[in-house]
Amino acid sequence: MKTDLTLGYMPLTDSLPLLAAAQLGFFRDQGLDVTLQEEVSWANIRDKVIVGQFDGAHMLAPMVMASTLGLGGLNKPLIAPYSLNLGGNGMTLSASLYRELESTTRGRPGPASLKQLIEQRKLEKQPPLVLAVVFPYSSHNLLLRYWLASAGIDPDRDVTTVVLPPSQMVDHLRLGHIHGFFAGEPWNAVATAGGIGCCVATGRDIWQNAPNKVLGVTEHWARTNPDTLDALLRALYRAGAWLDGNRAQAVSLLAEYLPVDRRALAPALLGHTGYRPDSGDAPEPDLLVFHRYLANFPWVSHGYWFLNQMARWGWLPGDQDLSAVAAACYRPDLYRRALADTPLPGQDWKGEGIHAGPWRLETSQGEIGMGADTFIDGEEWQLRSMNFLHQSAP
Repeated sequence: MKTDLTLGYMPLTDSLPLLAAAQLGFFRDQGLDVTLQEEVSWANIRDKVIVGQFDGAHMLAPMVMASTLGLGGLNKPLIAPYSLNLGGNGMTLSASLYRELESTTRGRPGPASLKQLIEQRKLEKQPPLVLAVVFPYSSHNLLLRYWLASAGIDPDRDVTTVVLPPSQMVDHLRLGHIHGFFAGEPWNAVATAGGIGCCVATGRDIWQNAPNKVLGVTEHWARTNPDTLDALLRALYRAGAWLDGNRAQAVSLLAEYLPVDRRALAPALLGHTGYRPDSGDAPEPDLLVFHRYLANFPWVSHGYWFLNQMARWGWLPGDQDLSAVAAACYRPDLYRRALADTPLPGQDWKGEGIHAGPWRLETSQGEIGMGADTFIDGEEWQLRSMNFLHQSAP
């Protein structure tokens, strides 16, 4: 069994499962000696996993499928045997753009008011708004597109999208290089705390309890290091459970790794929306979920949803078997092997957009509480149909 591991991560709030597993000794308890290495871009994370410099990494969920298909880089099969979190990202607009939108709408500006502004800018021959995402093949890009399209905004024609590392988002917003960004915490909170931007939507406003980051490893590494992978998943599972039960301590732990104002670390972890200018300190406990709701189970249907959205925007060949790719990349069989004594669902697919509130799912250890899963546009993705191709792009 390989015991000396190097794992990559990006300095984000949702890297906490790796940070906590290292800091609290959960890796060590599984016989693993883990070195964590911070990275500056998601492309670096992907490439270092592919060439073997990292044994695995904190990774964007759609990146696993993109790499397997050879999109935007080397064609190398990556897999997701474990989901690190649900939620944890959001859409922030510059403070000036927010005020402009606020003057024409009631309540918090959303995609509908943004649509009006975009149409007005077209009439005035102004250049399109520039919105930044963290990586082309990311939940951030796909959720941003979903949010825009819900109001009839075409993300390929009506706005300009650029890619920036998460840690650079706030500086580019401050300098006026971009009008907004979709990124993970704590950067939405950092922008708002500094008066630079305003968060107009969290990920859960678009898709409640949406998958976000995964543990990414190469298929070859997983196949040749089964015992190590099992130990790694057990350590991360324990870390996720600790994080959902010890949020205040998690803020302090994260502060040791992210050199930002602690006030910007708290909102997502403590479950309040103080960084939304119109919300005060309203409770929102599911902004970022590390363990509840079977958050760590790598649902094949989550991979399928991401692939379907990638197909929606013309990023995939028309004859691609999306369900086969999803099943090759999302690996609940490996999760079941490592965590056989934990609650396990009886299937690898589930519907989305069906539950507006808490619901119950039958598992190997009885029913378990699950969270809401609705979409901003009311779309339903039913388990009974694996070919629920989304509507065409606007």
